[in-house]
Amino acid sequence: MAMHIQHPCQSPNCQPATARSLPWLLMLLLVCLLTSGCRTTRGHTFSSERPEKHTWATEHFVVHSDHPLHSDDPLIRELQDVRSQVIGLLELPPQNDLVHVYMFSDEASYRWYMQATWRDLPPRRAYFVGTTRELAVYSFEGQHAAEDLRHEFSHGLLHACLQTVPLWLDEGLAEYFEVSSSADNRISPPHSQELAAARAEGWNPSLFRLEQITDFRALSQRDYAESWAWIHFLMHTTPANRQVLLDYLQTLAQTRTPGKLLNRLEAAVPSWALDFDNYTEQLIVSAPGTAPDLTAGQAPEIN
Repeated sequence: MAMHIQHPCQSPNCQPATARSLPWLLMLLLVCLLTSGCRTTRGHTFSSERPEKHTWATEHFVVHSDHPLHSDDPLIRELQDVRSQVIGLLELPPQNDLVHVYMFSDEASYRWYMQATWRDLPPRRAYFVGTTRELAVYSFEGQHAAEDLRHEFSHGLLHACLQTVPLWLDEGLAEYFEVSSSADNRISPPHSQELAAARAEGWNPSLFRLEQITDFRALSQRDYAESWAWIHFLMHTTPANRQVLLDYLQTLAQTRTPGKLLNRLEAAVPSWALDFDNYTEQLIVSAPGTAPDLTAGQAPEIN
């Protein structure tokens, strides 16, 4: 969103006062302070409105921006590609809702809007916010835009197709699809490195613990890495593991009380705990600079 710069009391709602009456001047100053168009910071006023000048609408999502978009725009192509991957790989049902993507033209406008509108949210480069009114992704143009959109738009698609999405699964899938499809097997070096550090500290993974977390503010960086690892494990190992995930997603499309994925995994794959532990080592090996000593010689492969 373009930054609208106004000096204090020069919006259309703030008419200049005459010098003939101090009471009128004081009253006008009070009006200026209370008028939304006159909120100031360091001598400037930023609009807290969302970008709405131009829209690019598809059957599944709408992009709102302050400059024209076209079908060959990298932003549009990225969103279409992400949707194709998320819907296709996860075999999701048709969307129930559109996903609205609000692309601010600069970081300052984005942060001002988010602070003014969603005051309780901690500052981050992008957000998905789902309400009863709409499913909205907020981000801004910049060097991290593609990465941020892959993550947040994945959230939007999941919530557009499913009745509910458990937090660990929501974040794990978003972290998974945040990695570009051109990356080797969707390996995330930062997450692999986080897992390596965790393993060195004696960490033990626990899907049971992750499934108890319901507030995203309680998630640590290690929780994000572990959630990503569980998704990678389910998606890239055996058909049985993958089917557990796909079946669970279908259940999420039908009910808001799906139970825990761990229960299904235990029933379908008795060796799941050992399998995941071994797979975590493979993910660690895959990250540059984190490979442990392998007594068996050759590093295992990730499919």
